[in-house]
Amino acid sequence: MNKLTGRQLSAMLLISDAFALFCFRGGMSLTTAAGLSAGILLQFIFALPLALRRGGLSSGEQGFYAIYYIIWGGMLFNMQWDTSGELYIPYESSGGMWGKLLISGLIGLVCIYISSVGIKAAARASLIAAAAGGVCIAIVVFSALRSPDWGELQRAESGRNACSEIQRGFAMSGGLGGLAVLLPDVKGKKLHNITGYFAAKLVLTASVVITTVLVTGGISDITGFPAVRAAQLSQPFPSQRIDSLFMIVFTVYAVFSIGIQAASAAYIIGDVFPAAENYAGAVSIVLMTGAAFMLSGVPLYSFWTAALVITALFGVPVIRGICDKIGITEVKDC
Repeated sequence: MNKLTGRQLSAMLLISDAFALFCFRGGMSLTTAAGLSAGILLQFIFALPLALRRGGLSSGEQGFYAIYYIIWGGMLFNMQWDTSGELYIPYESSGGMWGKLLISGLIGLVCIYISSVGIKAAARASLIAAAAGGVCIAIVVFSALRSPDWGELQRAESGRNACSEIQRGFAMSGGLGGLAVLLPDVKGKKLHNITGYFAAKLVLTASVVITTVLVTGGISDITGFPAVRAAQLSQPFPSQRIDSLFMIVFTVYAVFSIGIQAASAAYIIGDVFPAAENYAGAVSIVLMTGAAFMLSGVPLYSFWTAALVITALFGVPVIRGICDKIGITEVKDC
């Protein structure tokens, strides 16, 4: 695989992070902002051993991350399915089950295409998608800060303590598995790329959460998806509903979040099974769809989801480092 740039890697990961924030369920408060921010700092610490890694993936790592991508892709499908019911789709008799099926079907088709063109092409397109979404987020933030009601920060309640919010932050950061896999194929110093990504993630998360609290305030804890509601309530333009723009960004980010997982899984599947390389993209989407059905109803913010992310980010690379020290790791040039 050709080398990615640090900006391309950050764009892919930040799109997944932003989409998870769009699909965030439950109340938001200053405790949420503090907990998620503290979680990002912990994630940065856990990611530091990646700067010392050398070489490609071992056979065992390939198997683990292929399964990981499929599981996280299934969770993303479920997040998209649940959240799409909150969005207005501008066509006759829209909404409800048919609206959700329309969004899901279109996303699935585009994801098959993204997974077929490969990681490099998806990474280049991610820069454009991330910039477009960043403009939308900036508009909502600007609108909220024009005439903020700072009292909403006190009225908002998440019903959770800081430790619980840290767990939620890890559980919704499944894209970090891509950091562990793709970082060796990124140009530049690894530590610099890691630091740049987590700094951007911290700014993104704090901006979205605090803006959401300022807009939704006391109704945050009774709103199914507070970030979506914040976009709907924000009115920066006198003649334009911001949720129409948000729907476009939401769909684009859903496509890229799932498509990148599918492309990564397809890359590993094609490397392990060369005969299936031409069909790996479609196979990965089918497997993710199956995982979505199997994981339907599974709590996203559970301890086990957070543990899976920590294993992908920190556990597997550390085990790999130990195996390298004692010379028992079989590494493939992946």
